[in-house]
Amino acid sequence: MTLEIRPITDDEVERAEFITMYSFDSPERRDMAAAVERSRRIFPNDWSLASFEDGEMTAFIRVIPFAMRVNGRGLSFGAVGPVVSAPEHRRKGHVGALLRRSLADMRERGQVISGLHTPHPTLYRRYGWEIASLRRRYAFAPKEIELMAQPSERGRFRMIKADDWAQADRVYRLHSAARNGPLHRGELWWREAIFGTAGGRPVAGDVALWENGQGEPQGYVVYDQVTNPQDPEAHSLSVRELVALSSDAYLNLILYILRHDLPQETTWNAPPDDPFLSLVADAPKVRVEEEYDLLLRICDVEGALKLRPFANLEHPVSLTLQVSDSSAPWNEGVWRVEVADGATNVEKTSGEADLTLTATALAPIFNGYISASGAALAGLITARDEQSLATADALFATSYPPFCADGF
Repeated sequence: MTLEIRPITDDEVERAEFITMYSFDSPERRDMAAAVERSRRIFPNDWSLASFEDGEMTAFIRVIPFAMRVNGRGLSFGAVGPVVSAPEHRRKGHVGALLRRSLADMRERGQVISGLHTPHPTLYRRYGWEIASLRRRYAFAPKEIELMAQPSERGRFRMIKADDWAQADRVYRLHSAARNGPLHRGELWWREAIFGTAGGRPVAGDVALWENGQGEPQGYVVYDQVTNPQDPEAHSLSVRELVALSSDAYLNLILYILRHDLPQETTWNAPPDDPFLSLVADAPKVRVEEEYDLLLRICDVEGALKLRPFANLEHPVSLTLQVSDSSAPWNEGVWRVEVADGATNVEKTSGEADLTLTATALAPIFNGYISASGAALAGLITARDEQSLATADALFATSYPPFCADGF
């Protein structure tokens, strides 16, 4: 048996979509026409990789090119998804081979970091991806919520559609400018992933834009109203994204959600630093869960460290990292990072390193999900001394906790 790894061709799109739909138990696999058309329209074949055993496609992945903000700068990012295998070919190492090949391809394309969403983090840790963000999930009955603050102006709301994507995008870009984790969204992503459809149903039911008294868009909310056909009384509202540029925008958007009070339950996926719980008069009325979200991977250690902006450094900093990486051997070695006068220099060196760690452990330190001191406390990295940890903590500090609202 021979294993071949390469991008798919037009004739192979249907097989790739079938493996994807079957793996996620999607009803679309019974009628592939819409899924195949959408894939051909949105995703170039050279974003894909598939494994073939004796000519038969056995597994498939896609890497979508984005930029992800880290400390306010967009770094070239590979969004990995889906990662799927035909069941009869699982546990043969084909997915692992695709992931290792994808790392080499991403490095060649200049995608210095990569991310994916998965319910199976153990699998992807083997290849260098690591949990590197959280999301907070609120659940509450809207009629039970009272707020301890009110907006100073009411402004107005407008329902917007796909052709209005640029209005929401302007708010999103201003909100994301200094943050850590948001993706750069283009028109196609807004139309397909935010306003579009998947599996024959809207990805999100509605998008409401809030404008202040001067008519300036200052926030929006993306949400979906869901009724269970088997139980019409089991009505719920799901908030997918809420973005606000001011206190008035935030408070008006919260009130807008609460005025949808027919649903028995409202749920909301929010960033970990969202202040909603502090705003609620009777906080126990809100159930709060936190769960891991994005897994991050450093595809190119040298390139990622050179491009990463370093926040709040008052003095020149020098740190050496000894990195091991069995899936991406070009990352291995001792790297000296020097930051002075706003410039970063990264080069390979020799001798004893300040920190010793794997590329897997580096990823959540890189985007500020965990500090170097926290990683050392957990036994994930080794430091030469306490000063090395303090230097690393300062070097990798972030202004905001990492959060990416987009699925892929």
